[in-house]
Amino acid sequence: MAKPSILIVGAGPVGLTAALELQRRGFSPSIIDQKQGPVVESRALAVNPRSLAILTPSGLAERFIAAGKKIQRVYLRGSDRLLLTVKMESLPGPHNFMLVLPQDQSEALLAQAVNERGLEIAWGHKLTDLHRDGETVTAVIQDPDGGVSEQHPDLVIGADGAHSTVRRAIGQDFKGSAYDENFGLVDGEVATDLPLDGLNVFDRSPRLFAMFPIRDRRVRLISDHEDFMDHLPPEIRITEVHWQSPFRISHRLVDSYQDGPVFLVGDAAHIHSPLGGRGMNLGMEDAAWLAWLIAEGRTEGFTAARRPVAEHLIKTVDPATRFMASDKWGHRLLRRHVLPLIGALPFVQERLLPNVTASNTPFPPWLENGG
Repeated sequence: MAKPSILIVGAGPVGLTAALELQRRGFSPSIIDQKQGPVVESRALAVNPRSLAILTPSGLAERFIAAGKKIQRVYLRGSDRLLLTVKMESLPGPHNFMLVLPQDQSEALLAQAVNERGLEIAWGHKLTDLHRDGETVTAVIQDPDGGVSEQHPDLVIGADGAHSTVRRAIGQDFKGSAYDENFGLVDGEVATDLPLDGLNVFDRSPRLFAMFPIRDRRVRLISDHEDFMDHLPPEIRITEVHWQSPFRISHRLVDSYQDGPVFLVGDAAHIHSPLGGRGMNLGMEDAAWLAWLIAEGRTEGFTAARRPVAEHLIKTVDPATRFMASDKWGHRLLRRHVLPLIGALPFVQERLLPNVTASNTPFPPWLENGG
């Protein structure tokens, strides 16, 4: 029986993971992206243990680890002391760490692997329309020169981000809300005596800061205030800024991840707080699950398998983000005095680790037998 033809819309980490997982199962998907090439800005940083497990059968986990920086600590710091340290060494399995790897490097490694396996990415090709007539799908695609063509794939995977054309085409609306204020992000070089072996979170109410080590002295700073550079914790000083951007946090989710042979993965289906570095990773999980279900011939179960995971995540990270960013005296009391006491207990650390490292999502069934 012939394999179905598959069109992947979007060549970010999520779309490329879908392509990679489909290819190793014997499919030859087409991949288009309206961008002219891979990203140069790096919004996502963290690659969690679950994503590394998913990338292991294709041999990509080793490449990611070689290119990234392992972190095994999360430090929560108050205005005058270290409040809590979460340690990851006790995580089961070979990936007892979070990997810091800028998104442009993740995409480059995935794109290289996709090309090595005989698949090409059609950069500069934009999906302008998508419609169905029963099980027949028509994708209207504009090439870089303005020419328009039609494709009739058996399956379409929308990995085209928060402003997804595929999502609009199948009539799925985002439902949820956005935070009132912009957050701020800076990539730069840091001068500090603090350890750069982990994520440092600073409770400097009314401002919250997080500092991710990238490589050497390069870090990413995120704050719940857009204009935070003049209010940095005294322990750190940014000596050079490479990239700076405001961003708005939203928590949004579609009702269904699929409409017949058309599917949504990643930010096309759900967006949420970056707390815990879950966005890109959850999308990569979506892509790998969908590839497995396509190979199993059970795509009708995709929404039931993946939507509850995103719904639970949003219900978890939204209150956690608001709690950590809150300036209410009761929340400050809990963060600075109660959390350090209970957070240091071994059984509490064991409960925290799955949330910090995203290992509390359903384990991919195909990995139970080695891939």
